[in-house]
Amino acid sequence: MNESKGMSRRNFLAGAGAASALGALALAGCAPKTVDETADKAVAAGGAAQNAAGSDWLGEAPEIGDIAETKETDILVVGAGMSGIMAGATLAELGAKYIIVDKAPDAAAAHFDIGAIHSRYQIEQGIDFSEGRWLNEWARYASFKNDQSVARTWVENSGATVEWIADTYEKHFGEASEVVVDVENGGDGQAGGTLYFIPPECHHISNPGFVDDRGRTDHVKAMTQVIVNDGGEVLYNYDLQKLVQGDDGAVAGAIFSTPDGNIQINAAKGVILATGGYPANPDMLKARDPEAVRCVTSLNYNQNNTGAGIKAALWAGADMDAVGATMVFDRGVVAPGVDAGMDETGAWATNGQFNLGSQPFLKVDRNGERIANESANYDAIPFASAQHPGGVWCQVFDVNAPDDVQRFQTQGCSAMTWKMQLKDKTVDEAYDEKYLSKGLMMKADTLDELADKLGFTGDAKTTFLATVDAYNALYDAGEDTQFGKEAYRLSAIREAPFYGAWFGGSLLTTLDGVRINKHTQVLGKDGRPIKGLHAVGTTSGSYYAGNYPVYLVGNCLGRQVTFGRYAARFLAGDIA
Repeated sequence: MNESKGMSRRNFLAGAGAASALGALALAGCAPKTVDETADKAVAAGGAAQNAAGSDWLGEAPEIGDIAETKETDILVVGAGMSGIMAGATLAELGAKYIIVDKAPDAAAAHFDIGAIHSRYQIEQGIDFSEGRWLNEWARYASFKNDQSVARTWVENSGATVEWIADTYEKHFGEASEVVVDVENGGDGQAGGTLYFIPPECHHISNPGFVDDRGRTDHVKAMTQVIVNDGGEVLYNYDLQKLVQGDDGAVAGAIFSTPDGNIQINAAKGVILATGGYPANPDMLKARDPEAVRCVTSLNYNQNNTGAGIKAALWAGADMDAVGATMVFDRGVVAPGVDAGMDETGAWATNGQFNLGSQPFLKVDRNGERIANESANYDAIPFASAQHPGGVWCQVFDVNAPDDVQRFQTQGCSAMTWKMQLKDKTVDEAYDEKYLSKGLMMKADTLDELADKLGFTGDAKTTFLATVDAYNALYDAGEDTQFGKEAYRLSAIREAPFYGAWFGGSLLTTLDGVRINKHTQVLGKDGRPIKGLHAVGTTSGSYYAGNYPVYLVGNCLGRQVTFGRYAARFLAGDIA
């Protein structure tokens, strides 16, 4: 499937309808939609309302009618996004008997930030870091409510997986792959009041022998071609209904709704679920991640990610993470007066992301009051704003913003603002056509006028102007005595023109799922593996809890490719 192009649910259902089951787009937090798409959709409501009514998000396994066809294989991969396609390409390489299917009509869009440790590309550059420190940082993000043995699987296999991707492209496309390790991400203490560990784990892999219409190596499409080259195929329009189990509870296949009727695929060795998370299932989201719902304004996920694989596994006896987890970025731009949260249909206010939202400028609530250290993790401001009116915040800065962002030197994908969008440009040059002209960013010659345009009135306006004055005083003093933001990330708001924009969180995906062990085997409620059932990517759990470790850059995608390949190797007998 092609990238969803920021479509609202309404447009999606009207005609496009081609999002991938795995939800690679959901994980493309650093790959912004074009700003035109974002701005256009921000003016009108959009979203992905699926099964919005009711509170029983799990329900009962469906009754299946006649089976039109039965297929036989050894290994079945459900989902052909990032995790599933890596599993499929691995099985093709190993000469296994397999079938890979996907809910969508065609191949998914992919993202490009792949986290790994101990790759030869890091070693060649003298880059390495402590496994123990990485594991403890990862566990700290999750409040130690995750499974460190599962994390060890990533630590021990991620570097080799990156190398395999690069080598596979070279083998199939006849050109040497280029792998760039993002060494600009790094430096303790460069991300707010908490001393985050920011290791250079992010890899960008490209191959000139396979590029998409944007001139990039799209991993899903490239690995789909690898599968075809090895004599396989991906079967599309296969919508998972339920798993097939034997009398002993072992999973032996799955049943799908297709344009040709119900099709059952029996899998002698097992099933790999790679169907993504549940960001497009409002009932699941409200039940498991209510704080995210309170502060999100924007979808940036694959609209087919309704939790189908998770539900199928639960019906088969699987256990699920006790703690929900979401990937929420501070980039969901909205017009003044728009609240965070879903409407009655399950729709969000807008689509896409506006990268500027992650810059550590002054951020205030609707009362005009500053709410937190603006220099913290991407989800820090959204979750803080959930405690304030409307669940949204306003970001304010002046004409010197291009110079300010160069000084801020933010980490991860927020760096695109200072590296690209505002580099050698004025604010107007960068954002006039896309945001200012569409009423999503306000510009004024005075702060008083800016306050009016942003919707501050009465006491809120008075407080807003006083907050700006107080913030300027903190800048002058070189110390944030209110929230402890680093001095170099303070900025004056004194020189016209002045700018402001309202934001909520942008939801990329959910990260909790069915519990797995270190071999990607799905665990039952007794903590024992369910025979024949594996889960990878955002269908699987045990890895995150609460939030996303955003400064372990590329880790979500790194988990997807590493575990997708690992599960395939394990089921094929390539791993003891």
